[in-house]
Amino acid sequence: MRKILVPTDFSAIAANAFQFAQVVAERQNAEVDTMHAYHPSFDYSNPYLDMPAAEFDSIKRELLDQFIEGNTRDSGSSVATLPKPILNIGFASEEIVRMSKGYDLIIMGTTGEGNFLEKAFGSVSTHVARFAHCPVLLVPGNCKCGNFEEVVYASNYQAADEAMVKKLLTITGPEINNIHFVHIDNETKSPYHVEEVLYEQAQLYGTSTIGFNSVEIECPNVQEGIVQYASDIRADLIVMGTMHRNFLERLFHKSVTQQVVFHTTVPLLVMHYDD
Repeated sequence: MRKILVPTDFSAIAANAFQFAQVVAERQNAEVDTMHAYHPSFDYSNPYLDMPAAEFDSIKRELLDQFIEGNTRDSGSSVATLPKPILNIGFASEEIVRMSKGYDLIIMGTTGEGNFLEKAFGSVSTHVARFAHCPVLLVPGNCKCGNFEEVVYASNYQAADEAMVKKLLTITGPEINNIHFVHIDNETKSPYHVEEVLYEQAQLYGTSTIGFNSVEIECPNVQEGIVQYASDIRADLIVMGTMHRNFLERLFHKSVTQQVVFHTTVPLLVMHYDD
């Protein structure tokens, strides 16, 4: 992994994600770029909508520089290069997706109180998670970057699981202790039931230091099953990987996400195989 993009709106949540990204970058010797996208006509932080564009641009550049200076970690080690500021004119969600083609990972902060999926991550984060051309790591507002030792992977049993694990290791490094492959059976009347199933593919991933197991969870709500299991095992990271976008479409669909509000402090990594 070489390049990480961190979008910011200058909020405390974005600052936390920026610091989280620096820890990940230090471990992987990666570069961090920090971007802010704005559209003057729709930017409510602009108190003077008739302000000359050049002047407003200058203000935004100063805010971005201050954000980076005020939130760059002094860890005794360094990332590959100092964080680079990027200022774009346009709608944030569209600009982030457009830029994602040039990055290996996007790390974004979540809004709200740590709720799960659309209600938690806001419209920009949801759009980016669905349409970005690289993996997207969504970080709850108060979450600090620790070791990704226990990882829950929401699997739809695609043949691409092997490729996903290899890509996952480029993001987390070798610190993972266990990967828990989770398949949700939501065509059930059982409120929540977990059953371990035989998993025979561990040898494919080229590592003997990581434990692999697979569970079948009966739960009528996909998100509830994932979050509950992650809580049960004290997971450090939730991963959702899919071969096709339709799996994510169902997860992010309003009729599903509005059924229940979830509270989690676990970062969510969304990976797409069709990029």
